[in-house]
Amino acid sequence: MNVTLNNLMKVPYFLSSLQKDTNDIFGQVMVSGPQASEHALREKIATQSYNNYLHEISKHHSIEVMDREIELFLTAIPRNGVICDVGGGWGWHWRKLYRFRPDVNVVIVDFCKSNLHHAKNLLKDSVGKTIWLVHGDATRLEFDSGTFDGYWSVQTLQHIPDFEQSITEALRVLKAGGVFANYSLNYSWPMALLYHLLRRQYSIKTQIKTNYYLNRADRQQGVTISHLFNSHVVKRYSEILFKPGFKCHFPGKNRSWWGKLDALMSSDSPLFAWMARQRSFHTKKPLKMTSYYFQ
Repeated sequence: MNVTLNNLMKVPYFLSSLQKDTNDIFGQVMVSGPQASEHALREKIATQSYNNYLHEISKHHSIEVMDREIELFLTAIPRNGVICDVGGGWGWHWRKLYRFRPDVNVVIVDFCKSNLHHAKNLLKDSVGKTIWLVHGDATRLEFDSGTFDGYWSVQTLQHIPDFEQSITEALRVLKAGGVFANYSLNYSWPMALLYHLLRRQYSIKTQIKTNYYLNRADRQQGVTISHLFNSHVVKRYSEILFKPGFKCHFPGKNRSWWGKLDALMSSDSPLFAWMARQRSFHTKKPLKMTSYYFQ
């Protein structure tokens, strides 16, 4: 169903050119090429139903750690700002947005439409008010240049073969002075060695089981971001204690004291860089940039 005239009056300007279906999801993307098999697998997984979303999330992410990272990110967003969350999936990062920053709008973009259905179930009444769901592609975002005050992405760009194109799109859709944050699985040679000694898989830059492409965060990604943004990049290390690869899930649980400690340990200090599960890159779009970046 297309956006009607009455509904269009309620839709923010950055979505007004996109069509909306009956599930309040904007846009439509056809996934092909290198990510087609991954998309099919993610769609299949997303057809499952869940009684407890946070319990399922805690198997793969530290809820307390990422809640704190979100709070820190929001401090850099201006009043009435707009954030683009690329690969936001179930949208669980924003479940407390109404409490911390009710003035902020968040656009969740994901190439797996079924994930966005879960986001609607989890976020409930926030969808269509301050949180908006878009079926889209990180390498071809359907937004005008200079739309967003913030760009947020967690463990998504690591799965996209054309990392540079994803960063170029992030740069394009950000306003001048807009903040950028991208979290990926961290590459650490001590952890790689430990996994090898324990005969566990530690993929660095590879196609996993012919479906998932993975490129862990490393120095070169930071260099790429710094070059494209032409600005200083800050590295953060997070999920120090959370180790799902070793069946250590309890720090990932909601309201876990271990998770709260893990959140406090997460920082830009290289002290725990060798054991951090995530490495993230943070920067800002300069106030002035030459036009050739967007040609």
